[in-house]
Amino acid sequence: MYILLVLLFIIVSCTLSEPSYNPIDKKATKETKQLYNRLVAIRDIGIMVGHQDALAYGHNWYKEKDRSDVKDVVGDYPAVIGWELGHIELDAEFNLDSVYFTDIRKYIKETQERGGITTVSWHGDNIATGNTSWDCNQDTIVSSVLPNGIHHNEYLTWLNRLGDFFLSLKDESGNFIPIVFRMYHEHTGGWFWWGNKQCSPAEYKSLWIMTVDFLREKGVHNLIYAYSPATVKSEEEFFKRYPGDDYVDILGYDCYTTNVPSVLEQYRKDMDFNLSIITRYAQKSDKIAIIGETGMESIPNTSFFTDELYPIISKYNIAWVLFWRNAWEVDKPHHYYIPYKGHKSSSDFMKFTSEPNILMNNDIN
Repeated sequence: MYILLVLLFIIVSCTLSEPSYNPIDKKATKETKQLYNRLVAIRDIGIMVGHQDALAYGHNWYKEKDRSDVKDVVGDYPAVIGWELGHIELDAEFNLDSVYFTDIRKYIKETQERGGITTVSWHGDNIATGNTSWDCNQDTIVSSVLPNGIHHNEYLTWLNRLGDFFLSLKDESGNFIPIVFRMYHEHTGGWFWWGNKQCSPAEYKSLWIMTVDFLREKGVHNLIYAYSPATVKSEEEFFKRYPGDDYVDILGYDCYTTNVPSVLEQYRKDMDFNLSIITRYAQKSDKIAIIGETGMESIPNTSFFTDELYPIISKYNIAWVLFWRNAWEVDKPHHYYIPYKGHKSSSDFMKFTSEPNILMNNDIN
């Protein structure tokens, strides 16, 4: 209780006082600056729980008002909720996980009103083939969307639609809702068209900088930018494609595991090593560290949260850990990363979230 009272005092103080930390966008809205300072304050107290698509659907359900698998299990919403903007670039009605963009706007507004935090990713399609972002058999896609590339103008149209979405996010007072944008993530792997086998470090940096500059020039100033590679084996590898401190607010890390003992052991080692890199650099550069994505599909390990994950993440100053989505599709019955009500790992997740430094939505308000 004492920790939560201190947390509430710090968060309120950061909201009411002049921001002492500033995001990279010198024209960032007041609300965006306040969110950045709030994240700094929360990071120094505990680790927020995040869940992808938490409000739109869950295991065996879709679009049920006020529902969340997390809330079903622990009685509270995640403090951080992630959304996917893939297919916004196509001017589609719904994203690649079949969530309507009108609903995503509504959920983001609800999260803001509840005092929660929103982060978004963007798995934009392969512009050359028309296939998904996982179509990565070419090594010319990034170069083709950069200035003088054959798809550059078309890609600017995509970025314009992306910017329009961000500018459509407003609260009841007409203020832009601040968002954490985790774009072009897991680029140290080779499974997206922007990955390390698909473009050079210089091309990746140019793609990142071009995107940030375009959105700024369009007037989008409600974004906090998160750089989130997959597992790396050295600090040099982590920063090889880093676009620079002037273009990154948050340092993240994405990593998954299975319950195979050798894989799980490597997960623990990789998590520990990569978190040491991002938290060390975040501290010296006045940035924030997070776990952008993690989890164990189906959670067959009934002590995953308390015995495997918590002992590692509790050693580090990170603002949140985001678990991936609980698929609603009938053909993906095992694709979930948070236990649903009645799942054998529910009690372990409840124990995890009851730790004093693990924060749910009510804990940060």
